[in-house]
Amino acid sequence: MRLVGCAAIAALSLIAASSASRASGTAPDAGAVAAVRNYVTALEGPDTTRAFALLTPAQQHYFGNVRNFASNYATSGYRIVAFSIVSTTMRAADLAQIEVAQTAAFYDVAAARTTTTQGVEPYIALRAHGTWGVKEIYQPWKSYAPKMTGNGGGLTVVVDRIEFFDHRVQLDCTLRDLGRTPLQTLPLLRSTLSIGSATVDAMKQPVFPLNDRQLFEGVRIYPLHQVVGYVNFPLPSRADSALTLTLRLAPVVPDGANGPSAVTVGPMHLQKW
Repeated sequence: MRLVGCAAIAALSLIAASSASRASGTAPDAGAVAAVRNYVTALEGPDTTRAFALLTPAQQHYFGNVRNFASNYATSGYRIVAFSIVSTTMRAADLAQIEVAQTAAFYDVAAARTTTTQGVEPYIALRAHGTWGVKEIYQPWKSYAPKMTGNGGGLTVVVDRIEFFDHRVQLDCTLRDLGRTPLQTLPLLRSTLSIGSATVDAMKQPVFPLNDRQLFEGVRIYPLHQVVGYVNFPLPSRADSALTLTLRLAPVVPDGANGPSAVTVGPMHLQKW
């Protein structure tokens, strides 16, 4: 969730915050700081209902409802363990950037266990109609953790998490070679996703980190090894409804094979939260 690219974002934000503070000299607004503090405290609970209530009206509209918002934390195991506010920068009278040093726990798919990370996260506070609320920077509006598996060409594919953003859906996958033959796969080349009655091709533009650079370039997987990555697909409709998804990951080329294979995962039935 917030872990994607957080180190780079935090470093850039700290530099920008320091520069802006020196330039403006505007005193932090206590309401903005309180909004972020209360929000992170709710995530520390975790109390996703309370956290959702502290979002701006526009952010609540983006997630749709508290169940969608909460699904991101349920499917990733993400929660705040400890935090402290580092700095506050008033970007405008109704906009504040607040840096929060935090320790967070989450389920690490690659290690198959819960782990913790430390870093400085930028949070945005916005004031609308006299009330401060929090805006999340990079979050899906809902997510699922189907943990569904498919096999083909000597490759095992596990769909660990499905994240819905505006105009795209991201599938976080584990690719495992459980056989005795090394193989090569290029998941962004010919992979497709069936979403209801529509079938769309994987987004394969060389744009990072929108697309996974490792899977874009292709990976070679040796026996009893695995690779964790993600593939994005365009989302035909943002309608918040039950969906059935089927992933076809291709090509997969085992050493010595006569031709490429594919792995099908699904159908994955996703109920409306």
